[in-house]
Amino acid sequence: MDKASKPISPSPLQRSRRQMLKLTAGGLAGFTFLQRKANAVAAIAPERFVEALAVERVADRDPDLRVPIFIDMQTHVWWRAGGIKRMSERGEMFLKTLAGARQNMVGKPVAIADMGRIMFIEDLFLRSETDLAFLNSFGMKAAFDGVDLFPPREAALIRSMAPARIRILGCVDPPDGQSAVDSLIFQCEKLKIDGLKLYPPGPDTRGWRMDDEKLTYPLYEVLRKHGVKNICVHKGFPGSFLEPGCHPADMTRAAADWPDLNFIAFHSAYPFEAELAEQAKQAKVKNIYAEMGLLAGVMRANPQRFAECMGTLLDGLGADHILWGTDTPVIGPPHWQIQGFQTFTIPDELIEKKKYQQLTPEVKRKIFGENVARLFNIDIKKAKQGVESDLLYKMRNDAEPLPLTVETNKPGK
Repeated sequence: MDKASKPISPSPLQRSRRQMLKLTAGGLAGFTFLQRKANAVAAIAPERFVEALAVERVADRDPDLRVPIFIDMQTHVWWRAGGIKRMSERGEMFLKTLAGARQNMVGKPVAIADMGRIMFIEDLFLRSETDLAFLNSFGMKAAFDGVDLFPPREAALIRSMAPARIRILGCVDPPDGQSAVDSLIFQCEKLKIDGLKLYPPGPDTRGWRMDDEKLTYPLYEVLRKHGVKNICVHKGFPGSFLEPGCHPADMTRAAADWPDLNFIAFHSAYPFEAELAEQAKQAKVKNIYAEMGLLAGVMRANPQRFAECMGTLLDGLGADHILWGTDTPVIGPPHWQIQGFQTFTIPDELIEKKKYQQLTPEVKRKIFGENVARLFNIDIKKAKQGVESDLLYKMRNDAEPLPLTVETNKPGK
């Protein structure tokens, strides 16, 4: 067995699942990314960030709480078919970090080889209310035996297993030059990708920028020619990625030079979200967006910092420019993230002091799915009809109701 597939040793921070899922726990996040940037103890009591009425509605399983559609922009399969023959030291550490993050959330050892297509389908469609998921490809072939860590071709195969549920984001490594261009043409024409996902230097340390006229602009030209308008890029959460490439400054010029394409900063560039919001505002570009993958960990660990992040994004980008994403399966099935965000509120004192916009039900509906549907031309009514007629929907509905993952004072809940 490849050593990357061995279970990771239990962490001393391991907690019960109930403890991990308490929105009001305010404890440390269970993985390096968040520990590295976490603020001090919040000045406002954690329970002030929980909307009591929303909690009761969740506890009562109020059907009116359900949004028109749940679309998750960031989901992954981290173990490709056939496994990985060899990997660099940085590649191995990257995979161990992913498995360790999930272990800390679910409270038991996790083998990276288990984070494959079965976990992807179970987490999203059987253990959460997610309707549609964008399955992200992942390149970095230089770190993983010369093959993409998760190839677009395999993403397309998994899409064929649940076509009503899955969209795919292709990937290339920009430093590959013409080879990357040729690969992207194939992905657009043969695999029918819905968008492109790029990653800054990390397991593969070769450098590039979003506004690189030599390496990335030819890729944008391919996308434009094939009518693929959405370019997603990992920003923020340095961890396994080199920090200079995780700042969002290179997005602004690219967005200005390619106004007919959309540039989506995954993870909202956290903890550099203020840079993202301010640069977009100053440049007066309207085609920069923020995706929320992994931010639920911040919401749980430091709700005040999460509130400030959301307030900053709402001010700088607007409610129409924030997209739901979870980074499943890294921090467990996304059901707890959905319920946590449904019940999250920004306290009045922060609204008054910093002039933030509130996370109203209307704003949350946009974030949970309406914004993504607009960007990717998804007809919500037709998409829901497809979801509700597939086998996965019936399997989830026939199972036990999804668990309650927020605290409530109601007896028996």
